[in-house]
Amino acid sequence: MIDSRDVLAAISRQTDAIRATTQFVHEHPELGHEEHGCARHLCDVLTSAGLEVEPGVGGMETAFRASLHGERPGRTVGLVCLYDAVTAVRPGGQVEPVHSCGHGPIAGAVVGAALALAELRQGLAGTVVVMGCPSDEIHAPGSIARGGGKALSAEAGLWDDVDAALYAHPEFIDTVSLESRWMQRAVATVSGSRSLATADQPPLEAALAALESARAHVPDDLMLEALELDGDVEEGTGLVLRATFLVFADAADDIEPRLATLRAAVPQARWELGRVVEAVRPDDHVTAAVAGAFDILGRDFVSNPPRLPFATDFGNISRRCPAALIGVGREGGWAFHTDEGAAQFASPDGEAAALTIAQVLALATADLSEPR
Repeated sequence: MIDSRDVLAAISRQTDAIRATTQFVHEHPELGHEEHGCARHLCDVLTSAGLEVEPGVGGMETAFRASLHGERPGRTVGLVCLYDAVTAVRPGGQVEPVHSCGHGPIAGAVVGAALALAELRQGLAGTVVVMGCPSDEIHAPGSIARGGGKALSAEAGLWDDVDAALYAHPEFIDTVSLESRWMQRAVATVSGSRSLATADQPPLEAALAALESARAHVPDDLMLEALELDGDVEEGTGLVLRATFLVFADAADDIEPRLATLRAAVPQARWELGRVVEAVRPDDHVTAAVAGAFDILGRDFVSNPPRLPFATDFGNISRRCPAALIGVGREGGWAFHTDEGAAQFASPDGEAAALTIAQVLALATADLSEPR
């Protein structure tokens, strides 16, 4: 097994590459399934380090898979790389892509870990796979239309030959998340006509019912994501309502009853359901390797963290191979999805987070790639 001191020394030699990748992604915000510039840049950097890069995998133009083969037999470890931006809606109504969720540091860290391990290829066991997963942010138009890149990569079988998957994100504490939520997107469509003369306007009635249904729930049980009315302006002409909901649950079996309640609240609707975002399933062996990496770095690992209050399609990956959703903490946390957060991730604190994530990923990967 590669000595941890050699791993950390190799990471330190990649500080400039980590910083450069972090800055490139941060300065090139692109929404989900539109990350052509960032995907191309990441593929070029990984190719230059000797990894075998396959762009456009899983039927996604901006996804990629980059493989590093060690000189010794061992296991395959996959690293999730993110690079899409947040859909920021400004007070004036305009939509702007902004990196306010830490994907710049994540991309920089994954590149740094891969480049460091490429330096140590002669002593490396098994295979390291960098999986470029587009469209992490669920509210981007591409994510709504097609789904998140992690879930899509799982459906495409890209993780079927992976023995352990690691996904690290800037967080409030150093940990591996043991629980997250289940989620499904549901879209209600009601067609009818517009009228000023009568009260019989099914789309408007359904819109009010959708709003009342959402008000009756807390946002982490049912969220009204979008409410759209579209039609002609003349009396008696067509009018269409599209109401998009996010349905959350603590267990898979709880989703359908909540959908049934929603259907009852908007009975006029035709319903379309998105794919289920599954809750994360932790693995003890992978978690232990990550905890060991934090211990080497002298950081306090929280072994029993609070449940994540949201859903992540990394859960779909974790149900196809052993996995760990890693949080790398910062005192005071991060102002996610705000302009303050964007400034934080572009600051020295963001670069420091990228370096720590790279260290954790490289140390855990060197451990997990060893034959069992």
